[in-house]
Amino acid sequence: MESAARLSIRNRVLDRLLCLFGSLAAPERLQADLLDTAMEAVPCEASSYFARTARGDLTVTAARGRVSEQLVGLKLKKGQGLAGACANDARVIAVSDVARDRRHAAQVAAALGFETRSLLAAPVVHDGQVYGVIEIVNKTGGDEFQRHEVELLERIGRTAGDLMALRKRR
Repeated sequence: MESAARLSIRNRVLDRLLCLFGSLAAPERLQADLLDTAMEAVPCEASSYFARTARGDLTVTAARGRVSEQLVGLKLKKGQGLAGACANDARVIAVSDVARDRRHAAQVAAALGFETRSLLAAPVVHDGQVYGVIEIVNKTGGDEFQRHEVELLERIGRTAGDLMALRKRR
C-alpha cells in the first residue's frame, strides 16, 4: 500500500496535469508548467524540457534550476546524451550515478559548471511519436530513484505528449 505522503504527491501532480488540459497555454508556458509539475513529483535540483526536431535533434526550450538560463537553447544531436538516448528509444532512463554511464554528455555539464549526479529522463510521447524529453537532475534526498518516482515521471511524459499532440491539432 502506498504511503499517505506518496499518494498526496501523486494526487497533486495528477490534478496539475488535468489543469494543463484546460488551459493549453503557449508551448513555452506549457513546458515550464510541466517542469514545475515534474519537480513536485520528484524533488530535485534541476529539470529541463528538450523539444525534438523532425531530424531527431533536441533543443532545451525550458529549464529550472541553478544553470537554467544557460541551458535554454542548448542543442544535442540525435542520440547524444541520456536525453538523446531516451528520445531515440522512447523509454524512461533512470541513472543514479551518471559518472558511470557512457551515454552521459559530461562535456555539456562541465561547460555549464554543473555536476550531474543522478538523472531521470522521460520521453514526451503520444501514439509512438516522440515530441521531446523531460529530464530531472540530481534528486534531493539521495540519488536512487524509486519505482513510484519513475512511474510518475513516465506518466507526466505521456500526458505531456498528449498535450503536445492536442496543441498541434489546434
